[in-house]
Amino acid sequence: MKREAGFTLVEVLVAFAILAVVLVSLYEAAGTGLRSFQSAAQVERAVLVAQSELDRIVALKRLPEAREGKLAGSPFEWEIEIPEQPASLRFKDILSTRPVLIRVNVRWPGARTTKLVSIDRVVFLPAGAK
Repeated sequence: MKREAGFTLVEVLVAFAILAVVLVSLYEAAGTGLRSFQSAAQVERAVLVAQSELDRIVALKRLPEAREGKLAGSPFEWEIEIPEQPASLRFKDILSTRPVLIRVNVRWPGARTTKLVSIDRVVFLPAGAK
């Protein structure tokens, strides 16, 4: 009796099952990578918003009237805080400028919770500026 060459139905089904498991794993890995990339891009944009607000304060050489706002056309909301000044920054104004610790918080909605990025910077403002 001659043996027929080829695959049995069981071998073909096992091969398809292994292929399906591998493809699903690759699909999940790609999805996770894209979600991570999107999350990192959002954090980068939030940092740019915070740096922009700090640069605006430095350029104006004073604290802005508005201490919070929303970036138009984006989900980012920012707020400027003046935390308790460290003892190292508290001294009599000898020069025409004074150091001020400024914190900019940027919030945006995340998948499950609100995301937050904070940046602190010491800014030298004119002694009479508020």
